[in-house]
Parts: sequence; structure tokens; C-alpha cells
Amino acid sequence: MTDRILVEIATGSTLLFALGAHAIRSRPIFINALFLLIVSAALCAFAIRSHKSILSVPSILLHLVFDGTDRRYSLLLFWSICVLSSLIFCVVVNVSDHSSTIHRKFFHLTISLIFMTGLRYDVEFVWLCGWLVLCIFIIVEIFRSFRVPLWASYLDDWFLVFVDSQDSGNLILTPIYLLAGIFLPLFISPVSNFESIHLYHFAGVLTVGVGDSLAAIVGSRYGTHHWSGSAKSKEGTVTMALSQFVFGLIVCLSYIKGFELTTVSILRLASTCVVCAFAEAHMQNVDNIVLPLIAYLMLW
Repeated sequence: MTDRILVEIATGSTLLFALGAHAIRSRPIFINALFLLIVSAALCAFAIRSHKSILSVPSILLHLVFDGTDRRYSLLLFWSICVLSSLIFCVVVNVSDHSSTIHRKFFHLTISLIFMTGLRYDVEFVWLCGWLVLCIFIIVEIFRSFRVPLWASYLDDWFLVFVDSQDSGNLILTPIYLLAGIFLPLFISPVSNFESIHLYHFAGVLTVGVGDSLAAIVGSRYGTHHWSGSAKSKEGTVTMALSQFVFGLIVCLSYIKGFELTTVSILRLASTCVVCAFAEAHMQNVDNIVLPLIAYLMLW
């Protein structure tokens, strides 16, 4: 219950901050004050809805993260390694001052690893973290895109690695789309630690984390036959379909309890992989959101 309260307040506060920042964007220095005001109000709202003292909120939030179990500490350690490796990778890209397709797909890997380990060992916690990190990404992009003093120029350097053809110089949405796409199935169909997960929960990793990433890497390196009117290659499309199918089979056999591999389930997975691969080949924007949604609906 506490998790849901926190997510509701965090998403509501993020939306309020986005609207407020847009209203005063001509005076970006005041966006800092707006942020502090909304954070303070959010903490008070959390205390009221939790029926707790405002002074006890920090300890409650700490307990949500550090629950004292070895499983939680192991997860946090692994996730910290993923985040640290991503930060180091950002530094390397900043030094080289160049971001390629392969560079950008590194973050598909780290976010997918975080999501899959959370789905396996603590689905409630990874659901909470997914929502909170998504809010953080949106807030950070607001600070960067509205050129808020003390933050904007510094954030520009770190966001270089994320920029692709879908982004403009003023707005970088790729990391937000990536995170939202991978977590989208879990956001739509949340489950508790005592409930079974399903193949459709992996729709984001299947399409964006694995399929789209390998399609981009293979297509950029070995693609010679391109789709009409598109820079995307047929080699990349075939790679996406095959990699999704193999990954889906691995998930079915190793992650999903009691899953029976039947002709119907294989055909369903195969058709999903083919449809998503062709959709990606002819899609120019927001594929990180649309592809997981297509796979989720077909696998649900």
C-alpha cells in the first residue's frame, strides 16, 4: 500500500512540476524554487496519506529500499553495478565526443538486466523503482531542456550518448521512452511477489532490450539490403525477429513457472516476433513505446 501511495504522489508531483516549469520557462532560475516547493509538498502529502509524522518519512522511505533481506541487498548491489557501468560509459562517450548506435544500445542492456533481475527476485520493488526512476528522468530532462541554471550545461554533456534521430536539440526523450517501454508491461499489469509473472511482462525487454538493439547493431554493421524509403535494413529486421524468438523461448523455459511449450504458444510467440520486427522496420518514431505495447497485446 505504501508503494502505491508513493508512486501516486511521485507521478502527480512530476506532472505538476512539468506544468509549472512550462508556465515559468521564461524565468528558468525560478524552476529550482518550484522544484523544492513541490518536493516539500510531496513529502507532506506522503506523510498525511500514510498517517505518519513528517519526521518519520525519511525512515519509511529508507525501509522501502533497505528491507534487511539478503535478496534485496544482492539486487541493490547488482543494480548499482549496472548504474555505475552506465555512468562510466557516459564518461567514455563524453571524452570521445561521439555517440554511435552501438553506444546507445548499451543502455538497453543495463536497463533490461535491472528489469529482468527485479522481475525474477522482487517484482514489487522493481515496479516501484521503475515508476520513481521514470519520474526522475522526466524531471532531469525538464531541468536540461528549460536551461535551468546550474544544471543545463552539465546535463547536456551526460545526455549526449542518448541522442538519436528521434530527438531534437531542445528535447531528448529517448531515455524516457526506453525506460517507459521496457517497464510498460509491468506498469499496465502489476503483480505481487506472490503472483506468477507471464511472458507479456517481458514484452519490453523482448522488443526494445533484445530485438531492437540487435537489429540496430547488425543492421548498422552488416545491413546492405534496405527497405524501400527507409534507412533500416532487411538484415536487421531478420535479426530482430530471430533474436526475439530465441529470447522468448529462453524466458518461457527459465522464468515462467509451469509454462508448457505447445504448438500454439510457439506460433503465438513467432507471430509476435515477426509482427514487431516488421513494425520496427517501418517505424520512425516512438518505437520504444509502440513495440512493447504491440508485443504486450499479442502475448497477453
